[in-house]
Amino acid sequence: MPPPDWLGRDLLAGALPWSQGAPAALSLLLERYTLDHAAWIGLYVEPDRVATLVLRWDGYWRQTDPDHVGPEPPILAIRFDALERSEVRLRAPALSSVVSGSTNRAADAHRTHVVDRRGGEAALVHSPGARLLCLSPRRELLPLLLPAEAI
Repeated sequence: MPPPDWLGRDLLAGALPWSQGAPAALSLLLERYTLDHAAWIGLYVEPDRVATLVLRWDGYWRQTDPDHVGPEPPILAIRFDALERSEVRLRAPALSSVVSGSTNRAADAHRTHVVDRRGGEAALVHSPGARLLCLSPRRELLPLLLPAEAI
């Protein structure tokens, strides 16, 4: 399923509603939610090393409103303050696991490890600071319930 038409335009124009997003490390999101049934849309890196990871979040409704019936899953956009390094060797867009946390070398760097359902992997080393947006296919902001210390 292709991403909504507005997504690429908004990413390039810097028009995603980041001011309405939740400021939190990705590891805090993963304490509350799973991304195991998400699909990789892309990683968009800007010249100043700000990077946005974009996923189609198939598991969102199962975790927030199990009775929801909707046509398409929402988009999860994760904006990292700084991307230090990335290695993307995915074989399929469907993800089987996402893990994120501090690296062994320093608390000011986090590593996010993504594995797809065919054994492909992506590794991102980034700053711990991030902003999280969950948007419906019609670009409506959807709630993310995060620990109080995250916001």
